[in-house]
Amino acid sequence: MSASREDFCRDLLDDDHDRAGIDPEGVAARFVSYFGVPDRPTMAVLKALLEDAGFGTVSGAHLDSMKGVHFGTRGGGYEIYYRQDLWDGAKAHTVLHETYEIICETLCEQVTGTSLRRKVCRPADRFAAAVLMQPERFSLMAEASGLDVLALQRTYRCSYSSVTLRLAEVVSEFPLMTVLYERHRDDGQDPEGWTEPPDLRATVVRRTRGFGSPDSALLCGRRGGVPIRGRRPSPGSLAYRVVGSGRAEYDEDGVFSVIARPVIWKGRIAKVAVVAVPYPHRAILDPQKPSPGFGNPIRGLASSAPW
Repeated sequence: MSASREDFCRDLLDDDHDRAGIDPEGVAARFVSYFGVPDRPTMAVLKALLEDAGFGTVSGAHLDSMKGVHFGTRGGGYEIYYRQDLWDGAKAHTVLHETYEIICETLCEQVTGTSLRRKVCRPADRFAAAVLMQPERFSLMAEASGLDVLALQRTYRCSYSSVTLRLAEVVSEFPLMTVLYERHRDDGQDPEGWTEPPDLRATVVRRTRGFGSPDSALLCGRRGGVPIRGRRPSPGSLAYRVVGSGRAEYDEDGVFSVIARPVIWKGRIAKVAVVAVPYPHRAILDPQKPSPGFGNPIRGLASSAPW
């Protein structure tokens, strides 16, 4: 008999897991081990796994404002739906997001006999990212790529924001800071209607322990201050240079080494990914720096999955 959702949740509780606040990273590691999830699971693998384990059936649907949703069935299982027009990476993330919510609902039912009353959207996103970008393999791939957000996004087919967050969560051999600037949502997702120059705002800002205060013009520009979510790239910063040139930029100031790369979609800048490390660790970024012609526009990204 194959492993089931109920058994998995009972094992979590038996292992003295924190019932007040389920840690998504720990649950993801247990989920991967318990159900034998491969390094980079496909949608076909996830659908079969979730159905076999009693999480429920997985189907695409026409959903207006939601990426995904799940419903309980009379038989005690679930029906999981993802929005049909999502790109493939978003579909897998959405299905795993719903899976985490189902795990929390099952745990609540087993412990209290009542329905889950709190929202778990952010932990569910962390769970999904941890299953899709499993730490040991992801860490190796991250170092091999030179902490290249664009290369990792193509490899794992996850969103740029998930990859940017995951770098700061997984890489522990040296301090680093990651920042992702994205088009303001008012621009929409059709490049034909985008305003120029691009109105980019920081959507992800993370730094690991030991990185220190990022008081560097390469990160903060002339106005100073730590990069903050919702704020535009500061004039003089490396990200600001990329907005002006449309090209990848690398620089160092003796304290930090910083690389900023644009995501080009249909000839326009959609995002800028920034990775910074302390100057003594600058060699880790070398794989991102082509020897001749560095600074040329980065092209060839999949236009069908830019997010």
